[in-house]
Amino acid sequence: MGNTAAAPAEVQRAPALPDLGRLEISRKYPGTIVQVLESVLRKLKLKEDEIRVTNRFIDGLVKRDLVEGLKKKSKAFELIYQKIAWTGSFYEGLKISHPDEFDLNVVFRFPFKADLIEISPRSDNPGFVTIKNFKKALDTIEVDPKWKPVYKELVKWTDESGNLLSNKVRDWMEGIVNKFANDYNIDKPADEQIIVRKSGPAMTLCLGKLSIDVVPVFGFTSVPPSPIRTPRPMNREWFIVPKPLKGQTDIKDAWRVSFYEFEKDILRDYGTIKPAIKLIKKLRDTQDWKSLYSYAIKSAALWMKEEGRLSENDRTDITFLILLKGIKEYLTKGFLPFYWENTANMLRMSDAERQNLANRISRLIIKIKANLETNPSFIGELIYPLD
Repeated sequence: MGNTAAAPAEVQRAPALPDLGRLEISRKYPGTIVQVLESVLRKLKLKEDEIRVTNRFIDGLVKRDLVEGLKKKSKAFELIYQKIAWTGSFYEGLKISHPDEFDLNVVFRFPFKADLIEISPRSDNPGFVTIKNFKKALDTIEVDPKWKPVYKELVKWTDESGNLLSNKVRDWMEGIVNKFANDYNIDKPADEQIIVRKSGPAMTLCLGKLSIDVVPVFGFTSVPPSPIRTPRPMNREWFIVPKPLKGQTDIKDAWRVSFYEFEKDILRDYGTIKPAIKLIKKLRDTQDWKSLYSYAIKSAALWMKEEGRLSENDRTDITFLILLKGIKEYLTKGFLPFYWENTANMLRMSDAERQNLANRISRLIIKIKANLETNPSFIGELIYPLD
């Protein structure tokens, strides 16, 4: 029998770009482009009364109920718990719309001296590390009266090589959070009960319209291993997060590095960069760019600030447009480096989706430039449409 040629694979094509419509003069946002963008930013600003009410509720739920409840559910949690570190867009001043989503790191301390373990960067997954010698370090506290009751529980977090397993820590945290939620919900009406959902490294606590991502992390003040960059100044903690590797379920000992506190300092009070990030996040939501997630937008801003492409002296419209163009360039190249390990790519989309998004943003930039002076209200409508 002769060989039959295989049918060619179907070429994946990007969907047709949507028609943005005619550029009619709009008066819904009066004023210059700077005034229009400032009007949009005022609409994006969180309401002070919502912040006060939510903060009071969250503070009580987390400090009074969650932390104390988890201590009661696990002796290991009680002994290794160090503090709560609030993270995410709300605490960076990058949240838009409503104060309804919160991120918190439950920071744990090691029950031994940190220099007993080895933090090894992963060449197969840049931006991730493996914690080696964890079992060996645990053995030093096995007979300590304080730690002996939880030694066997902590040993379950290790593999045969003695590495600290991120999946085991996630599973352990999931178990005690679920136990806490079950107790919390007793005798409470349905609309006041906590629903627990698993999401990546986090356990998400949903309560009405509020959601709180609870992530177990370990903190370090030592210099991170090369090629992960060392922050300057090295004046805060960095963390390892048990983030699962997408499509690599066989790797159990990988931990993602996180330098949230340093990132917050880099962008703190730095001209119009944070306002520009907020404008692009809202533009993304309005234009339905689902694959452009918030950390990718922030990563682009971090790089462009470092490279001098974003200046603290620029007006809001200039920063907004430069950042939008930069994001389009990263999409076109197909590579947006992780700020702390520049061989890791922060773009998470197919080539077709990425090119389609780059084309859409490119067309939008042309229309924004054409309307900066003569029709700035049109740009406000693109970002935050008014009825």
